[in-house]
Amino acid sequence: MDIHFDLNETQSNILEKCPEWHDLMNVIEFKNSPAADPVGYSDKTVYYNSRKMRQFPQDAQAFLIAGQLMHIQLAHGRRGRGLDRRVWDDACTAVVNELLIADGFEPPASLKRHKDAWRLSAEEMYKILYEEAEEEEQEFAEEEQSDNETDKTDLVVQRRNDKTKQAGDLQGAQVRDIEDPGLARAVAGLADLLEPSLQLDYDWFPADRIRDGILIEQFKPYPVPHAEILLDTSASIDEDLLRAFVRGVKEILREDAVVRVGCFDTEFYGFQEIHSEKDISTLEIKGAGGTNFETAVKAFTGDAETKIVFTDGYADMPNTRCDAIWLVYSDMPVDPPGGRVIYVKKPEEMNKYEVDFLIT
Repeated sequence: MDIHFDLNETQSNILEKCPEWHDLMNVIEFKNSPAADPVGYSDKTVYYNSRKMRQFPQDAQAFLIAGQLMHIQLAHGRRGRGLDRRVWDDACTAVVNELLIADGFEPPASLKRHKDAWRLSAEEMYKILYEEAEEEEQEFAEEEQSDNETDKTDLVVQRRNDKTKQAGDLQGAQVRDIEDPGLARAVAGLADLLEPSLQLDYDWFPADRIRDGILIEQFKPYPVPHAEILLDTSASIDEDLLRAFVRGVKEILREDAVVRVGCFDTEFYGFQEIHSEKDISTLEIKGAGGTNFETAVKAFTGDAETKIVFTDGYADMPNTRCDAIWLVYSDMPVDPPGGRVIYVKKPEEMNKYEVDFLIT
C-alpha cells in the first residue's frame, strides 16, 4: 500500500505520545507549503510539504512534525539570534532529535544522530558543533595551502575558469568553493521580473571615453535604472553567496545602472553604491544579529524602481506593504504583504529549466 500523509492523523499520533502538547497544537498554525523540505517552522507556524512527507512512513512523519513543535516550544528561533545560523539549526535539531527518540518517537531511517545531545542544551551543542566546524575549516585551509605550494599554476587556472563559484577578494579570506543553490537560474528568472523597469527612453550622453585619439560619443539609456538591494546578514547566509547574488544582479542591469546595496539584521546599516567588480569584492558586509523585515522594507528609498530582498526568510514578515522582489535561499515559505517571491532551489530539487516562482 502506498504511504499517505494525513495531517490530522499525524497530529493524533503525536498526541498519543505527548498529550501535553494539546494546547500547543491549538495555537500553532499548520501550513502545507511546496517550499518546505519536508518541514520547517517559524514562531507560530509549522510548515510541511505533503508531497515530500509521503516519502516517509507514518511514524517518521509524526517525528518530523513533532520536531517542529518542539523547536517552537523551546523558542529556538529567538534563542539563536547572533549565532551562526547553520550551526545553530544543526545544534537545535541534534538536541530535539534525541529528546524525541527518548520520548518514543520513531525517526526516519536516514537520520543523522548525535547520541550525546540528549543531555545537552542547544547552546552547549552549538559550542561543540561550532568548534568542530572551525577545526574542519582550519584543516581545509591547511590542505588548500599545501595544494597551492605544490601546484600554484594549475590552481590559478582552475580558479579563473570557475570564478563564479569562488569567494571574493576580502583581505585574508580563504578562497573556497561555495555550494550553488540554483542561484544562477534564480538570477536569470529575476531578469524577467526586472524587464519592465528597464524599458527606458534613450538620449545622447556627453562623451566620456577616447579611442584611437578620437572622442567617442556613447549612446546610453537616460534616465538610468536605479536598483536597491537589501542583504539579510543575520549570520545565516554565507558572504560568498551574498556577493555572488549582488554580482548576478549587477550583470543583468545596464552598464550605467545605479545599484545600491544595504545590509540588515535587526538594524539597517546604510547603502553602498556598486559600480564595478572591485566594489562587489570590497563590499562591507555588516550585521550578525536577528532579522527584522519591517526595518528592512522601511530602508528602501523612493528613488528605486527595483527593490530586492535577499534572505533565508527566517523571520516574521513585515506589516508594511512593499513592492519588492524577495529571493529566498532556504526552504522557509514566506508570504510578504505585496511583492513577488522567488525561491532559490538547490540543483537536485529543480527540473532542468525550472525557476521556482511564487507570485504573491
